[in-house]
Amino acid sequence: MKVIYASTEHGVQRAVSDILDAFDWKKLLPPKEDILVKINLTWDYIRPGVDTSPWVVEAFARKVKDHVGRIYLGESSQILVDATRAYAVTRMKDVAEREGLIWHNFSDNRWIPREVGDLSFSIPEICTKMPVVSIPVVKTHYRSVISVAMKHLYGCLDDNRHNYHYRLADYVVAVNSLIPVILTLADGTVSLEGNGPKPGIPKQTDFLAASTDRIALDYSVAEVMGIAPLSVETTVSGNGVTGSYERIENICIPPLSQRPSFSFRKAAPNFVAKIEKTIRGSREQTAPGIDSPFLGIMKMGAKRWYNLAYYLLGQYREAKHFMDSNMYGPQWKGHSEGEKR
Repeated sequence: MKVIYASTEHGVQRAVSDILDAFDWKKLLPPKEDILVKINLTWDYIRPGVDTSPWVVEAFARKVKDHVGRIYLGESSQILVDATRAYAVTRMKDVAEREGLIWHNFSDNRWIPREVGDLSFSIPEICTKMPVVSIPVVKTHYRSVISVAMKHLYGCLDDNRHNYHYRLADYVVAVNSLIPVILTLADGTVSLEGNGPKPGIPKQTDFLAASTDRIALDYSVAEVMGIAPLSVETTVSGNGVTGSYERIENICIPPLSQRPSFSFRKAAPNFVAKIEKTIRGSREQTAPGIDSPFLGIMKMGAKRWYNLAYYLLGQYREAKHFMDSNMYGPQWKGHSEGEKR
């Protein structure tokens, strides 16, 4: 299975265009049909490497919008994150307005019940109505080791998914088996290492990777991150179900001559995650947890902690410095690539 890499050092639009051309994208994407682009909006604060970069989505939309029908951007809110707020804060909304894209918060729309084996959950109805293009950001994750192709689809589980962590890999594989992803385009322009999925360390990595096989992509990108691919449970569990890591062919688009190579710091639970684990306990579960009245207090405390940490621990200053000095910075301020200002 092919995994195709491109460098973004000479422009994201060029890199996205080259990758799509390598897949003969007009045959891959159905002409005049609506498509859903699943993005990652994990945090409603500006933090490079946490959320899907707006510049990658814009480059994709510009390339394909005259070929396909309507393009929807989809993501769900989380227990601590309002996806619609994140959509605005990350400037993804600016991209949508420029390119005529349609925002679709899964949490505010209809879910369809599904069963896979002994797991019961719901998925967004929109995912059953049109093909999906997945654009995750490349990052480490304290629960799943990495978050790229497979873990990215965890956001297509219903809003009770914070109670599915006890069998995380099983739920990830199950939801992936139900979502018709025709292409995954991994955003490695700015990645995240360390304590992902939220307050990790931004890492400028300047690459994109894509495949029609989610398992192959995760296996290959894990190697790029310097992480043993088979240490990722979702890759092992999903092999043969949602893809395969057998006979992977890594292809680099010139001027990239070989796959990037990094040594990502691995993730560990942050303060909020440790508190959650202590309160929930470590006992063996046989079913998803049930939210107690105490959850509201936990949510309020966690949200205040994240807000305090964002400013006191320098994350805001770091983000501002990034926007002022990095090649991708103007897009975080709402501008498109190459726009004259």
